[in-house]
Amino acid sequence: MVPVELELTRDEIVAALEEGARSRMRVSAGELLRRYREGELEDPGLVADLLVLADLLPDDDAIFRAA
Repeated sequence: MVPVELELTRDEIVAALEEGARSRMRVSAGELLRRYREGELEDPGLVADLLVLADLLPDDDAIFRAA
């Protein structure tokens, strides 16, 4: 099997985070990340893919300031 490389821009990552957070949790991506960081998500496994996407962003990204 040949490995597949995928590159996403910041805008694509943020768009995927926003779409996923709004459709699954009915909150913004910033709110989702805030809840995660403060331990307020009852089942983080439901949005694990979004949390991994967020981890691709630098620690000082603006989306974390919103969190």
